[in-house]
Amino acid sequence: MPKIKRIVPMLLLAAMLSSLTFALACGSETIVEVTREVEVVKEVEVVKEVEVEKEVEVVKEVEVVKEVEKEVAVEVEVTPTPVPLGYTDVPRNRTLIMAGLGGEHPGAFTDIEQFNAHAPGLSRSGLYQAASEGLFYFNMLTGELHPWMATDYEYDDGYTGVTVNIRDGVEWSDGTPFTAHDVAFTLNMANTNPLSARHGAVNQWTDEATAIDDHTVHISFTGPSPRYVWDLLIFRADIGVPWIPKHIFEDVPEDELAEFGHYDPAKGWPVVTGPYRLVHTDVEKKIWDRRDDWWAAKIGFHDLPKVERLIFLPGMNEITMAQLLITNEIDMAFSLTVPNYKAVVAQNPNMTTHYYGEPPFGYEDWWPTGLGLNTKRPPFDNKNVRWAISYSINRDEVIEFGFGGGQIPQQLPWPYYAPMQKYHDEVADLLEIYDTSEYSPEKSAALMEGEGYTRDGEGFWVKDGERVKIHIVTFPQHPSTTTAAPVVTQNLRRGGFDASFSTPTDFIDQIFQGHADGFIWGHGSMVDPEPVLKGYRCELVTEGEIGFIAYPGFYRWCNEEFDSYVEQMTALPEDSPGVLPLYRKAMEIWLPELPDIPLTSSIITLPMNTTYWEEDSWPHYDNQYVHEGFWHRTALHIFLNLEPVE
Repeated sequence: MPKIKRIVPMLLLAAMLSSLTFALACGSETIVEVTREVEVVKEVEVVKEVEVEKEVEVVKEVEVVKEVEKEVAVEVEVTPTPVPLGYTDVPRNRTLIMAGLGGEHPGAFTDIEQFNAHAPGLSRSGLYQAASEGLFYFNMLTGELHPWMATDYEYDDGYTGVTVNIRDGVEWSDGTPFTAHDVAFTLNMANTNPLSARHGAVNQWTDEATAIDDHTVHISFTGPSPRYVWDLLIFRADIGVPWIPKHIFEDVPEDELAEFGHYDPAKGWPVVTGPYRLVHTDVEKKIWDRRDDWWAAKIGFHDLPKVERLIFLPGMNEITMAQLLITNEIDMAFSLTVPNYKAVVAQNPNMTTHYYGEPPFGYEDWWPTGLGLNTKRPPFDNKNVRWAISYSINRDEVIEFGFGGGQIPQQLPWPYYAPMQKYHDEVADLLEIYDTSEYSPEKSAALMEGEGYTRDGEGFWVKDGERVKIHIVTFPQHPSTTTAAPVVTQNLRRGGFDASFSTPTDFIDQIFQGHADGFIWGHGSMVDPEPVLKGYRCELVTEGEIGFIAYPGFYRWCNEEFDSYVEQMTALPEDSPGVLPLYRKAMEIWLPELPDIPLTSSIITLPMNTTYWEEDSWPHYDNQYVHEGFWHRTALHIFLNLEPVE
């Protein structure tokens, strides 16, 4: 029987790292650079191998190549990088440096001159979370709603529209007032222009947005939409429409929206409402500096942040981030496995996490993971095969070997947040019958044999001469999915499925267009299951197995009765008592069908450096003013709350 090897990235303290210079200064200087010459030495080493089962010792000679380093001091003339316009010196304990960005843009930014929040493919490198602001913010850990650029809202009778009141005194960074006209323009543009990255979400329910006056906007819906504010107008995690300045974007031709970068330093672009302005952008970093003329400070709504500079670094591997944490070159990293976090703390104790460095270390993200399958592709269109695949996965092994602990097995595709607990309880009896986290090779084999499969000489399931092959794709760098992929793959192979995995740069295209057999992906619900369940609706399934984009319905599963219950849920407010019985009916279909195989929770072990920032000012379980996801729209509240170490 194959053995699973521990697949936990080991911290290599001698890893070669490129120099990251964040403090730019004028003038020139001479530095002493230490170079290393490598001398190659060949030796013959005797290695003894013992084959335990046969009790045979094999002695063989192996030629070993060793590298011997010698240090040589060399004086090098270095010309510092020119100072960008508006770039000033900022102390390290006023500079917050973040690495990882949710795993995207690994190694280098590709959107260095793109700051149009409605263009596709933007990295989460400051525009959304430092320069843009929401009308409202939602704290997913506490369930609190915070009015921000708006003061309140009120739905029309029958949920046919909503009126939103805009806070007086909000301004864009060029001094232009932010008004209801900006909100109406943004929604109408996204509604009518398919080139907007927000078009799909806005177009579904928006009829027209109208500015009644500078501080009042009315949005009429195409039908009853009691979730409109929740789905579009509230900043939470990655959700919420980012607002754009009407006085700039109204001059952009409709067919040029996706190419318009909203970047021109001479004009002060990008124009934003948030407390930070862009001062530098290149492939290695995005730098945003505090705006002392931020509207919230001017009207007394909120103090200026103590963080004067934000530096966002692109996606990078754990080893690199761990080394940068040890040397205090970064303050936050997305994110580390528990063993790597412990290795960092062993060399730099100035670290904390959501639970102050104690188990379970990190916060529970809204994004538990699952193994998705293209259910339009045989044999994954067969629910018994899907269940056989699920039974072949040992979630405890995925957690131990993929994450080094720190996660919990997941039975349903949403987190265990307090508002969600009643939905877990409602189907507890169904989960006793359909235990989605159960590991049972025997049940898996029985299901496959019942479908006419037999094992070939290598132990893989075969029918009509064809093996069941599953190629899995996922993020190149993501703490909740990437390290799980090899363990899930090995589990499947042990269960008789000819599985493989890869982490290609175009993995999203492969998933959305149906090229992948399987994929490890996450899900997001905070107060009720409807946002996840509506991703399985028939209307999202395009005709064709491959090449047709299906988002977010990339599971390509369809059940019309299930749809009817979800549509009724969508027609109710998220806190309506009528949601629960409809949810029960939907899950009575979903669980036996299992279109999506739950894997594990997403406990994000995100180190927070206390060398330059007071430990008590970081978000912790006993002070959850926000979660620590610095790539999310809500990260502004981290920047507003941090206190520097003096």
